[in-house]
Amino acid sequence: MKNHQIRARRAEGSAVSAPEYAVNCLNVDIILAKGRSDVRELSVRLYTSAYRLMGVATRQASSSKGIRTWHFEVSSSDAWTGGTYRAFVYVNGVPSWKAELFLYTGEGIDSSARLESLEPSSPEMLFAGRLAFRSWWPVLEGFHLDEDFIVRFMEQIRLFTQNIETKTWLSVPPLQVTGDADWAERFASLVLVPCVKEEWGKECVLTEVSGADDDMLSLHLLERVCYLVGAHTTPDTVFVFHGATLTMEWLNADYYPYFSLFENEDTCFRLPETLLTERKPEPEGFSLDETEMPEAAEVQDEERKPALQRLEEMVGLSRVKDELCEACAMALFTRRRKELGLEVSAENRNHFLFLGSPGTGKTTVARLIGEIYHEMGLLSRGHTVETNRAKLIGEFIGQTEQKTCAAIAEARGGVLFIDEAYTLVHEDDSRDFGKEVIHALMTVLSEPNPDLIVILAGYEMQMQALFRLNPGLDSRFPLRLHFDDFTSDELTEMARHLLAERNFELSEAADVRLAKLVEKAVLHKDEHFGNGRWVHNLVEHGILKCMAKRVMALPLSTESPELFRRIEETDVAGAEPAFLYENAPKVALARRIGFTA
Repeated sequence: MKNHQIRARRAEGSAVSAPEYAVNCLNVDIILAKGRSDVRELSVRLYTSAYRLMGVATRQASSSKGIRTWHFEVSSSDAWTGGTYRAFVYVNGVPSWKAELFLYTGEGIDSSARLESLEPSSPEMLFAGRLAFRSWWPVLEGFHLDEDFIVRFMEQIRLFTQNIETKTWLSVPPLQVTGDADWAERFASLVLVPCVKEEWGKECVLTEVSGADDDMLSLHLLERVCYLVGAHTTPDTVFVFHGATLTMEWLNADYYPYFSLFENEDTCFRLPETLLTERKPEPEGFSLDETEMPEAAEVQDEERKPALQRLEEMVGLSRVKDELCEACAMALFTRRRKELGLEVSAENRNHFLFLGSPGTGKTTVARLIGEIYHEMGLLSRGHTVETNRAKLIGEFIGQTEQKTCAAIAEARGGVLFIDEAYTLVHEDDSRDFGKEVIHALMTVLSEPNPDLIVILAGYEMQMQALFRLNPGLDSRFPLRLHFDDFTSDELTEMARHLLAERNFELSEAADVRLAKLVEKAVLHKDEHFGNGRWVHNLVEHGILKCMAKRVMALPLSTESPELFRRIEETDVAGAEPAFLYENAPKVALARRIGFTA
């Protein structure tokens, strides 16, 4: 074999050796051509076609002999859906190869591609070597930009970097961001400003272009800024102009004598018009740690209700509801004392520990806490940023701290939710970068009034082990919520809710069979039992699949709305074999040592 190859396949079932948050696993093999004996370490980073990180895996050679086939299990908190993915391979820490993989929708189907060398001056090399590790790059995900925009954006950054490094430009020309005015302002401040500072080491001046003829003060300020740009008096400063598309066109065409400053199309970032109908940038979204999954119309109705009311309407969680109500009452009590001049302490810390098993609603409650404390006036925004070890740990010294600080900055005004936090630190690995996350968190945890709630979540015993390794961490979390496992009745009620929200109806016999199935599963559960996640999988990947198989086997002449709505006992029975025993402990088998044919 003359070329290096990459091969990928979805793992069947859950990732048995991955952390709890990484519920999706992709098996990846990299097969090296003959003659490569210098590879001591190999890393693979997988991205969507729009360059959103899905997962990372690294392996080191176990011997000095050259290894041809390297196997990786790339875990991700997001599903490996069908479509195109971008793979970047690092040899001994150096970005070396790239490939485009197309994953098919079914499990067990191999996808393969030839690994191509990264050209030194290509946008892909710039991305793999620098942009992928910048703290501002993940912010692009919140803008929901398509592949075409991201590719052009990378090419623009490559062109700017090349002209600066070769000194083709004595100073960076002014940059423009056009589109919806709000989106343009956010893109300029959240993406371009940190990009200019980190990539080119220059300061940034943001200038809003409103286009209001009657606002003489704004026009005068705009004229003064344009004069500074045209005079080239500030070579270490980059000017960024942002505004709505029409006003930026006015600046380019009619604002004499400075319109010649904006003639270079390469310096213009045109945000897609589709963003006008999209929501504003928000933290990363849906997680499988959910107990309820309403339809879009239902979500809009639910969001009109106060967050505390939505919490009360959730199935189960009686202990969590009591403990959270007490925490809210204490927070309001302390704030009222401050208003009356009775409270001498200026502290306003409301950091939480979430203790409990997977699938018990921790992510859902974390989002609600952000809204609850915002509604009480204790948080300025109320949003939630969800993260975990895979998204925080870097691959070299200093990168972990950058990622953690970026997550903290994004979460200001709301909640920073770190799931399975006990995986951050490994007691037997002194070189693990997870300790840098703890060190970065300690700074914000020590702030008396941070406008931020940090939530660490995980199993109670493992969280206690984390605190033993970091004695100063325990006292920083005064509030604790205990998420008990759901009872069989609560899990059955969840399943009924999920089906009703999807417009399905259980027959009487199917309802009885469902209750018995859940009761058996709870009776034989172990520490791996997924609670609400198990119910979701039972409904989506068990009962409904069996129903679809039964219905689609019938003659077309028997079609009716009721047939596609009513769930029969046989549909529930068909799901039993897979879901009654799926929670048995799974052991990752040791991989055979040697060469693969």
